[in-house]
Amino acid sequence: MKINSFLVALLLALTVISCKENSEKKTEKSTPSSSAALAHLQALEDSCSKAWNMMISSDDQKIKDLERLLQEISYIPGHNEQELERLSTLVKELSKKRYTPETMTSPAIDAYDQATDEALRQVFDLKRNTKGVENYTLTAELETSIREADGMVVNYRVLYDRWVHQYNESLEKIQTTTEVSDEDRQGLKKKLTFEI
Repeated sequence: MKINSFLVALLLALTVISCKENSEKKTEKSTPSSSAALAHLQALEDSCSKAWNMMISSDDQKIKDLERLLQEISYIPGHNEQELERLSTLVKELSKKRYTPETMTSPAIDAYDQATDEALRQVFDLKRNTKGVENYTLTAELETSIREADGMVVNYRVLYDRWVHQYNESLEKIQTTTEVSDEDRQGLKKKLTFEI
């Protein structure tokens, strides 16, 4: 009986010590060091970059598919050669009009979206108005692929914005609540989002 009481007392003591250690660890975690805060910010930066690269990669593929669709139309006898050449130039210029993380103001985003929408509309119009296009099944597959990729733009923008919001919040905490040197803060600034 005495042994059982001793074991119970020992277990209680161990539980109290364990709880105290966990509490101290939680306190330590709630006040991260400057290096931990900067490492966390860098991880968020990497996530922002990955989301951005996924969006750009998808957009690049959409442009390549547009070029491939125009190429496929060029194989159709009787196609409108003049319109085909004009649209080929228009599509090639698209990526040059695209914004960057530093220039993605609302007007820049709207201008690119408008240019993209107009290019898609005109290319699809040429496809629809080209006689015999129904015999070239790849043109239908490419149009479907292009439309799907265009629809994914919104999803990638939402994903990017989520990471950017976390990055900006973390950056704000670093600027106000952690001991980070001016040298470490140099060059750190909030990121722009797609949200207006």
